[in-house]
Amino acid sequence: MRIGDMVRNVGQVRTNPAVNESRGWKPIESGHIGIVVGVKQTEWNKTYSKNGKGDVYVDVILSVDGESIRCGNYHSGGFEVIV
Repeated sequence: MRIGDMVRNVGQVRTNPAVNESRGWKPIESGHIGIVVGVKQTEWNKTYSKNGKGDVYVDVILSVDGESIRCGNYHSGGFEVIV
């Protein structure tokens, strides 16, 4: 996954009640389109990752009902590249 990739969330995002309730956020269902605006390669799970480098975390701006929603520091497995 790279900055600029168009993605779709494959699972719910913003599901952590400890963060969401205090901000008035509701979980966002899968199927929304967005763009990757940040990518961070980590060494976590390096032994088990497909690329042998570790887990990748992304920042994505999703379009949800005409509103831009930021999803920061999500595991890249929560999104699929569509373009």
